[in-house]
Amino acid sequence: MAITKLEHLTQYMIEHIKGAVLDNKIDAWQENASIEVNGEDRGNGGYIIADWRYRAVISIEAFPHGQMDARNILALVACWLSDYDSDRKDHDLADPEMAIDVIDWQTADLAIELEMLEQVEMVPDENGLISYRGKQYHVQPVDIWTATEAEITNASND
Repeated sequence: MAITKLEHLTQYMIEHIKGAVLDNKIDAWQENASIEVNGEDRGNGGYIIADWRYRAVISIEAFPHGQMDARNILALVACWLSDYDSDRKDHDLADPEMAIDVIDWQTADLAIELEMLEQVEMVPDENGLISYRGKQYHVQPVDIWTATEAEITNASND
């Protein structure tokens, strides 16, 4: 099963802060989710059936701001967005926001909020859970076939 962008971003952050924050002090969830019906035919029998838009929240408790500059978190989020969610402008997604609540001279609680959009894709499957246009499907990214070779000919009418 494919993971969501929010799950991937959270895993990315955990891997990069390398134990500076305990895993059980990082939490992530979605708020205000909506679906926008799409129905785009992706070829190979698959569809983008919906765009799933939500507000993602990542909470980091007891971030050691006395030992690690909180701008590292900002940089991690910016790098992840650049590498893994580069079409944000195409979907009019707002820039991330971060709130810092300083607990003491060593620790702070951080909350990062950002809009996310994920396409819900489905492929044909005789045993699939979803009925659409007289066929059965299951949720899975659609394989996109890209040509690796092409032949161009110029036929003249002699």
